[in-house]
Order: sequence, then structure tokens, then C-alpha cells
Amino acid sequence: MSALKTEFTGEKGDLFALALRTGLLTVLTLGIYRFWQKTRLRRWYWSSVRPGGMPFEYTGTPQEKLMGFLVAVIVLAGYLALVNIAGMFVAVRLSTSAPDIVMVAAACAPIALVPVVFVARYRARRYILSRTSWLGVRFGMDAGAWGYAWRACMYWLLTLLTLGLFWPLKTFQLEKYLTDRSWYGTARFRQHGNGLMLYGLAIPFFLGIWGTIGVVAQSLLTGNVAWLWWMLITLPLAGLGGIYFRVASVRALAGLKELGDGMEFDLYPRTRTLLRIHIFGNILSGFLVSFVSPVVLGLVVGALYFAGQVTRDTLFNPPPNLAAFIAVLTWLTVFILFSVFRQVFVVFPSVRHVAETFVVEEPALLRGIRQRTREDGRDAGGFSEALDVGAAF
Repeated sequence: MSALKTEFTGEKGDLFALALRTGLLTVLTLGIYRFWQKTRLRRWYWSSVRPGGMPFEYTGTPQEKLMGFLVAVIVLAGYLALVNIAGMFVAVRLSTSAPDIVMVAAACAPIALVPVVFVARYRARRYILSRTSWLGVRFGMDAGAWGYAWRACMYWLLTLLTLGLFWPLKTFQLEKYLTDRSWYGTARFRQHGNGLMLYGLAIPFFLGIWGTIGVVAQSLLTGNVAWLWWMLITLPLAGLGGIYFRVASVRALAGLKELGDGMEFDLYPRTRTLLRIHIFGNILSGFLVSFVSPVVLGLVVGALYFAGQVTRDTLFNPPPNLAAFIAVLTWLTVFILFSVFRQVFVVFPSVRHVAETFVVEEPALLRGIRQRTREDGRDAGGFSEALDVGAAF
């Protein structure tokens, strides 16, 4: 059997209608509908990605997401309360100054949340995999969130202390940890390769970030601010180099993944294409919001005027309640429209581009894979929702 290429069958018009409808309902329900919104968007995207013409299926439910979120909020509230109490206790022992005690206690919460963020990302990925199936076979992931969090904290610390030198190694090791614990039915994924293979891809980033540090150091040592002009070159090089490394490392690691007894994959998204999508997509989204928002606000205010709820005098010199209403309406209009346009002009083309570069090699090996037991979903990605760390759409 030849390799399976991937089709993307979604249409922008359908996504626009779905994103606009679910966005309005999310605002009208004060955010509660966002669990239904995310579920419906995932189902739409999953069903649009079709390796070999056969779509993925997302089986998660908004109810389990809502319950997971509520549980996560309660757990996080208790955890942060204990952290603050411990921080206050330590601060009292170390200092007698009230401002110092408050500062030490306040610094404890963000630091204590760092490992929780990594735990949340791991559990969100595990939940998404457990609710994704293809050809009737579910994906899955082993437990290991705290192991991932510990490794992520250590590798990030080393990356910061070495001014970015450990970034390629961190990228490989964390991706290997995630991949080696992932399953498709009864077949396990494995990540081959090593961290050294990614260093060549990070050269532009290293030149940019180390060049920036060198320029700043030289300026401070010599007292000559003219050195800082070089940052017009080094900073963009660091930014573009970082983007290139992220895309290129995904492409390189995907080619070294293996499923079961030898099934391999190809994924070759192009950095230039994704960069163009994000730059022009966000600019276009902002332009459309600035054009459409005044029209929507004008229609609403006009309807209130013809209904006799406002007069000419109140329009040009609005009372506090009307001014507050217009301000809230403006914010909600901009929020909804930008999220909708960003889905259509940034997320949609990005997912389509990546999906269409995905190829499944040796698909005949799929015949030996059997269904796996359904997982309970645990917190259903609730911690990632509570911490707003992102978890796909």
C-alpha cells in the first residue's frame, strides 16, 4: 500500500459561521459556553483533517470539560492558599519588615505555579489524545505529568542559565518524553534521534540572541550607545531564528517518529508560509475589526435611537450608564470579531498547511493495530483551562 497523503476538507465560510455563533454564545453566557465552543471547533477541525481521505474524530464533551475546569479551580485555589501561607511563614522567620513579608509571600505564588503549568499542558495533551480516534481506533497517553513537569523545569532552567544553549536539547528531550508515552490503539509511538541533531537548526537563533547580549554588554562597558543600533539586526535575527527553529524542529522530529513495528511519518511545514500566514492574517484581522466594529456599534446605537432609548443630547453627552454600556459593547464587539477573524485568517490556514504536509508511510502496518481501552479523561484538560496555557483551539 502506498503512503497516505492528508487532505483538508474544511471551508472558511463554515468556520466563520461556527466561530461567530459560538463566540456570541460564549459572551452572552459570560464565558460558560466556551467549553461547548472549544468542543465544536475541535470536532470541526478534526473532521476536516483526513489522512488517506479518512477523517479524525474528536469525542470529547463540553460537560466533562466544564466539570474538569471547576475541579481544577478548586484545587488551584487550595494549592495557592497553602503556598501563600507557607510563604508568609518563611517570610516572617526571615524578616521583621511588613513590606518584605508581603513581597516574599507575593513572589511565592508565580514560582509555585511554574510546575503546575507543565503538568496542565501534559494532562491537556493526554486528554485530547484519549478523545481522538482514527479509523475507529483511539489514541492514548500514559500517566507522567509530574515527570514531565520536573524535566521541563530543569531543562528550562538550564536553557536560561546558558543563554539559550540548551534549547535544542530541551526541545528534543521533552518531545521524546511526550512521544514515547503516546499510543495509537495497541501500538506505541517512539521518538528516535538525539538532541545534537537540532543544533544546526538553531544557529540563526544563537547568532541573534548572543549577538544582542554582546551588543548590550559592549554598550555598557564602553558607555557608547551607538552599539545599540546593531540590535536592529540582532533582535529580528533572534526572533526569526526562533520561529525557524520551532518549525524546523517539528519537521525534523516528525520524520524520526515511529509507530508500532515500523510505521513512519513525514511532516514538512514551511517556515516562510506559516510566518506569512501569521503576519498577514493578524494584520487583516485587525483591519477588518477596525472596519466592522464601528458599523456594528452604529447599528446598535441607531436602533436604540429610533426606539427612543437615547436622544441626540445623550448621544453627544452620554450619561455614565450609557457611556458604560457603549464601552462594554465596544470591547465585546472587538473581542468577538477579532477571535472570529483570527480563526478564519490565521488558525484555519495554519492548520490546513500543516495538515496537507502530513504523510503516513507504510500504512499496511495499520492492520495489526487493535483498539485500546477508553481512558476516564481525569481533569479533562481543566487545569490548562484554569491557567489559560492553551490546549488546541
